[in-house]
Amino acid sequence: MRKFSVNNDEKRSSEPTPEQIERQKDFSRLTHEYERATKRPKKPLYRDPKLFLLLIVILLMILLIFLED
Repeated sequence: MRKFSVNNDEKRSSEPTPEQIERQKDFSRLTHEYERATKRPKKPLYRDPKLFLLLIVILLMILLIFLED
């Protein structure tokens, strides 16, 4: 079992330094990452060749299962 200890050093403050703030002020990168995370992909799922093949295989398997009866 691991033993953990809480580091209560007062040397580190919870506030970021001005250098860290300036590094994170790239708003164009931030908006790009937000758009990429929240928007749907432009290509529909059925137009992706690999996914389309997977859908066909799944449908064939379902068809074979129902026709087996």
